[in-house]
Amino acid sequence: MAHEEGTGAFGERMNSMPKHVVTSTLRELEWTNARALDGELVPAISALRAAPGGDVLVNGSAQLVQALVEHDLVDEYRLTVFPTVLGAGKRLFAGTAAATALSLVESRPLGDDGVLLLTYRPKAQS
Repeated sequence: MAHEEGTGAFGERMNSMPKHVVTSTLRELEWTNARALDGELVPAISALRAAPGGDVLVNGSAQLVQALVEHDLVDEYRLTVFPTVLGAGKRLFAGTAAATALSLVESRPLGDDGVLLLTYRPKAQS
């Protein structure tokens, strides 16, 4: 399935950023500036974190977030809270072994519809 390029300011920004895709099946990626990570997850992510060029952001993968948490590879959590009660769904941190205490670094509304962006850091790094 081909990925549709984004439009507008957000789409342009996303298209210009390098994207590293964690996959065990895809080798050809059609998204602009995207490449599949080679090898094992922990060394590949550790190398990205050590390289110059900014933050490594994870978007939309609870399974990947859980693996990064388990290997102490998360410096900051940016959680978007939508004012909607669904009643069911996946827990973001369901597969993690240990509890992690977090410190709230920032909270801010996104627009005027009640959506909040909450930024936390593990307490050991505060």
